[in-house]
Amino acid sequence: MKVRFFRCCYGAMLTLLWIAVVGAEELPIPEGMVIIPEGNVEWSGKNINVFPFYMDRYETTQQTYEKITGKNPSFFKGSTRPVEKVNWFEAEKYCQSTGKRLPTEWEWERAAQLRDKVIFSKDLVVDSGWFKGNSEMKTHPVGQKKQNPFGLYDMTGNVWEWTSSDHENGGKVMRGGSWRNSDNSMRPSKRITSLPLYRYHYVGFRCAVSMTHKLKGFDEN
Repeated sequence: MKVRFFRCCYGAMLTLLWIAVVGAEELPIPEGMVIIPEGNVEWSGKNINVFPFYMDRYETTQQTYEKITGKNPSFFKGSTRPVEKVNWFEAEKYCQSTGKRLPTEWEWERAAQLRDKVIFSKDLVVDSGWFKGNSEMKTHPVGQKKQNPFGLYDMTGNVWEWTSSDHENGGKVMRGGSWRNSDNSMRPSKRITSLPLYRYHYVGFRCAVSMTHKLKGFDEN
């Protein structure tokens, strides 16, 4: 996929304007990530615009987490299973140590869409994720179910995923549902919250990267 990004300045305020142009200069996609194009998510009757970004194709595995941190706190052991029992601070530290960050909850929801639509059905959950009805009450190695249209795996179930967003009632937002939840919890819009210091054997994460590209001759000052 080929994309080009343009920045513009409006008055004294610096505004980032991202325009994807097919056939323009090619930007490399970070290894193990996919491009999530610009789009909108709806929340409380409002449309929230999400700029394009990169997102990890898979939930962070125990193998990759241990390689970076030297630790594997997971309850359900398995090198290719998602790492869990990691609190928000540990997840964010891991992402930062790899040059990435946690996605916002709106980025996460955008990535969970079926292109530009939010479609939900039990058949879709069975095909694309691990939940209470098929998980045998445990996590499973990442990437075993069908990928979504953006090329992401396990956006439905397996483990809830930390996001960088604060919940309006306190704590950090988690998205995606897990192996212990019903199919209704697999809806892309479903969100739960937790204080960031807690660890659970049904919560993991994946990382994201902003799509920033400084044009030659552009001066931020």
